[in-house]
Amino acid sequence: MRIVRYILFVIAFALLVVSIKQFLNGYGDWQAAQAAEKAYQAEIQALEAQRDAMKHHVEMLKTDDLTQQRLARKRLGYIKPGETKYKIVRPSQNR
Repeated sequence: MRIVRYILFVIAFALLVVSIKQFLNGYGDWQAAQAAEKAYQAEIQALEAQRDAMKHHVEMLKTDDLTQQRLARKRLGYIKPGETKYKIVRPSQNR
């Protein structure tokens, strides 16, 4: 009878050890998932801020005359009547 108790104790102890090991593995996975979720939330917030800035920029391009003029001057080289455009040419580095 004493051997049966000893065997049952060993089996119970082995099950306890396996259960604790599984719990610790699951806890580590849970912590990793929490860290990944925080990283994803930060990325989402950054992308939402970028989206909002782009929406604002598009709205400015649609409605603001000054922004439209700046864009036309910078990208297309437009000038107003009566203005003189100067182009500065840098000397070549290859002499």
